[in-house]
Amino acid sequence: MVSNKIKFKKKHILQISLILLGILLVFLIYFSKPEKNIQKDLEKNSISQKKDDKIDPNKNYFENAEYKGVDKNGNNFVIFSEFSEFDLVKPELIKMERILCYFYFKDGTVLEIRSLIGSYNNVTLDMSFAENVKMFYLDSSLFSDNAEYVNSDSKLIVEGNVKTQNSDGELVADKLNFDLIDKKLKISMYNDDTVNIKTKLK
Repeated sequence: MVSNKIKFKKKHILQISLILLGILLVFLIYFSKPEKNIQKDLEKNSISQKKDDKIDPNKNYFENAEYKGVDKNGNNFVIFSEFSEFDLVKPELIKMERILCYFYFKDGTVLEIRSLIGSYNNVTLDMSFAENVKMFYLDSSLFSDNAEYVNSDSKLIVEGNVKTQNSDGELVADKLNFDLIDKKLKISMYNDDTVNIKTKLK
């Protein structure tokens, strides 16, 4: 009698196991759809491969770069960028995106420059800024299309839709030339009525 009960239990357990195995197989075949998962993996690998194909082996790419230095007149500066690259043939010229730059002058004042793109030469210390250029110095703000810092001349040349704002009002010009030695500003227009005003930065 006991033997029959044990046999019955074993049969019962075996039947339940087979039923569960059958349900699992049905689920795997009809619901997981492994062929679609394989297709997705192939698509991901294809996209990744396309991205890799666009990378130029002659260039180095990096993120969150920071360069510090001292300009010709002994002013400290630091320039950051979210994305940068340089050509192996000309590694001193670094192209940058989303730039933030600070000049720390000896008198304790700070000039802040922001732009979407630009470049930095780590040999000459020259810098260029383009696209949505913004500058902030004391209570003055400046907006333009382009700006270029020439270390050898200690000058910051600003061009293209130039507009300045401060507590005294606004000024619109074609070109501004900052002399970073004596902090003087030269304002110019490209038309026949050329304006050539020199003013001291506040």
